[in-house]
Amino acid sequence: MGDASVKVERDLIEKYNLDNIDILKVGHHGSNSSSSKEFIDMINPKYSIISVGENNIYNHPNNEVLEILEDSKIYRTDHNGSIMFETRKNKLKIEICSP
Repeated sequence: MGDASVKVERDLIEKYNLDNIDILKVGHHGSNSSSSKEFIDMINPKYSIISVGENNIYNHPNNEVLEILEDSKIYRTDHNGSIMFETRKNKLKIEICSP
C-alpha cells in the first residue's frame, strides 16, 4: 500500500473486488493516514505486515490502526524482524527472523 491515503483506499474499493485478502502490507508504517476501518473491514486481511522501526519518533504504528487490524494476525518488523511469506501449491508458509 506504500503511502496510500484513505482516499486512495476508497478508490481501490470502488474499482476492484478486494474482499478477503490474505496478506496486507499495511500502508505508511501503520500511521492513521491510511488503513481506515472501512478499507480493512472490506478487504478482511488474514495477515497484516507493518514495516516499522523500533521506538520511531512518529510512534508508528498508530494504536487505532492496530485496533482496526485486530481480526488479522499482525506481524511487525520492530517486533518480529524479517518476515518471509512463501506459497507453494496454495499453501502459505510464514517465517520470521527476530531482530
